[in-house]
This record gives sequence, structure tokens and C-alpha cells, in this order.
Amino acid sequence: MGEWSKSVGEKGENVCKFIFENILNFNSLIENESISCIKGSKHRKKNSESNRKTHGIDGLVSYRNPLEDYSLDIGIISSKYTADSYPNSPTTVFKEHLADLAQTIECFSNSKIINNLNQNYTEVTKTETVGILVWLSNKSDLSFDLISKVNNIQIDSDLIFDRIILLDNNKVTFLYDSIFNVKKTFGSENVDFVYHNSGLNIVSQQNSFGKIFPLNYLYSDIIALRIISKEGILLSIFINDYFEESKFAQFLNFAKSFDHLNSVNKIILNFRNYDYLINEKSVKEKLTNFPMYILNKNLEINQFPSDFRNK
Repeated sequence: MGEWSKSVGEKGENVCKFIFENILNFNSLIENESISCIKGSKHRKKNSESNRKTHGIDGLVSYRNPLEDYSLDIGIISSKYTADSYPNSPTTVFKEHLADLAQTIECFSNSKIINNLNQNYTEVTKTETVGILVWLSNKSDLSFDLISKVNNIQIDSDLIFDRIILLDNNKVTFLYDSIFNVKKTFGSENVDFVYHNSGLNIVSQQNSFGKIFPLNYLYSDIIALRIISKEGILLSIFINDYFEESKFAQFLNFAKSFDHLNSVNKIILNFRNYDYLINEKSVKEKLTNFPMYILNKNLEINQFPSDFRNK
């Protein structure tokens, strides 16, 4: 049983490494760190006779936040990989995972690691620590939406943290289907993340795209990528949702807001279920309000992942 648990844990760590290095571009992922627990009694595990001594950190990333000037973001990653399906009632287990990560964050704020990271970055006036709980199931469907099942839980008042982001099967599949597949097609060197104007990144907006993936984007079901291709500069926007005629104009306006990305030659909107046989007529009707776009010229609409019916 111990060897099996070890194998599952190692797979979870490998998947985490793939997500943060191969998909999200973090080239400085620190793995398997340990920090001292400064709240030994408070953080003592259930059924444990002694106070807690340490916290394990499965992964750690840091970067200057392109969405907020002079700000450093640190991500504390906790991997909870399971060989089984997600629980039918996941609240109890989720709260246990959440508490474990929150306690790690609480002690991390007083660790030597955070002090060293702050010293490594110049011109930083603010540091924010974000927890990332990567709870993935080897058996549940890739589209399983765990987040919707736990997003209304009541969090224990004694947990101290600013933000914890949950990555489940559905969210990681979205990141894989969008970012990773685009990088595989065009080459990582030709793909950048697009940064919106947050109102806090006046200096950073001089470079409105780059290789850094802001952890805030993990909340979003929209990913915008700038691609250098044989056709020129492409803005490819992935929407982790079904195509709806009523929302199409909103997404076009969203795409227009990035027209400053060094002369975009084509905008590509990618939906989970777009079918040109069914949807193209309504799209063309909507385009009467967007005369700058010509379907299948400087505007393309796709389904992702694609299949033979949309070729």
C-alpha cells in the first residue's frame, strides 16, 4: 500500500511539473521544499500526538506580476493527485486539502524562502502569496468540474490566507487544450500570453504580452494568446464554453480591445462546440455591426479540440 501511495504521489508531482513548466511556461519551478512550522500546536494534524514541525511545499513559482506594477507574485503549489474518482461529496476532503495549504501559506510568510525571493527581485514594493491546490483525478472524466461543487463552502475562520486557487480536471484540460496545443503547433517561442489593462500596470503595459502567465488567469475561462505565424500576427482567444449567438458580439468586442498588439492580422475565436454548418449564418448576421472583420479572412471561428466535422 505504501509503494502504491508513493507511485500515485510521484505521478501527481510529475503532472504538476508538466502543468507549470510545459503549459504555463514557469522556468523556475522549485519542487519539494520544506519549511518550519511556526504554529506547531495550531497546525497539529488530527490524531497526531505531537505538534507539527514542518510543512512540505510540492512546488513554488515566483514572478513580477505583469498585471500590477512593482508587484511580486509567489505561488505555493499543493499536489493532491488521486488514482480514484473524485468523491461524490467532495466538501470534507476539499476542506482538509484547503486547510493544509492555508497553514503552509501562514508559515511560509515567516520563512527564509520568502525573504530570499524578495531579495532576488529589484523594484518590488508589494509581495502577494497565492496558494494553488492542484486536485486531479486519474479516473474521473477530463471535463469533471470539481470547482462548481465546492465553490460555496464555508471556510474555517482560523485559516489565514489571501487567495487559494483550485485546479481540477476541467481547468487543467482547458489549459492543455488551449495553451499547450497552440505551443505544440506554432512553437513555444512564437506564443505569448496577452495582458489586459488592469489599471495597475501602467508601466508593464508597454509590453502588453509576454511569456509570464499571471496566476490570476487561472480563475478565468478565457485565455488570449498572441501567435507569430506564417500568416502574420494572430490573436487566438480560447473560451472554455459553448458558442452562443447572444454572446458572440461580446467576445468580438473583447478581441477588439487587444488591437494594439503590434498589428494583429487575424483574430481566432475558439469555442468548445462551434459548428460552421449550424452557426455560420448567425455569425455573419452579427458581423454587420463589425465591418472591420471578414469571416475566414481576418476572423476565424473554430471548435477546440477540433474534429473531422469542422475541417
